[in-house]
Amino acid sequence: MTSGGPLRALFAALLRIAESCYAAGMRSSIVLALAAFCLTACQPATLAEPAPAAPARAPLAGPVQAGFELSEALCSGCHAIKAGTISPNPMSPTFAMIANSAGLTRETLSEYLRDSHNYPETMNFEVVEEDSYVLAAYIITLRSDDYTPPIQ
Repeated sequence: MTSGGPLRALFAALLRIAESCYAAGMRSSIVLALAAFCLTACQPATLAEPAPAAPARAPLAGPVQAGFELSEALCSGCHAIKAGTISPNPMSPTFAMIANSAGLTRETLSEYLRDSHNYPETMNFEVVEEDSYVLAAYIITLRSDDYTPPIQ
């Protein structure tokens, strides 16, 4: 096959369609067919390789899995507990926002979660020590080097 073979075949097919439309009095169809040809001709000759898939996150296990399950039960009513989602309560930070707070560690987050005086009035419950560890273990997994805080 010579260079441009498929393009020539496409042009020939469009030309036949245009002639048929013209003969049938459908001049607007000719314009559409030619527009389609022009758009097709502007496409690259080869298909680009698909972008590599983002690396899959490791399955959750142990304290991280327990923290995720606990956050689904206790926190998801107000907070977005998964990266890339929006909190149901606009006043509640997403877990990704929390995880990407400057200087935050699993230990400092766990300590913060245990101190109910840190919470706003609407979050009126206590987190026991064991739960604070597993919640912090999960939340910290949402830290990302390329995190960009949402525009507020």
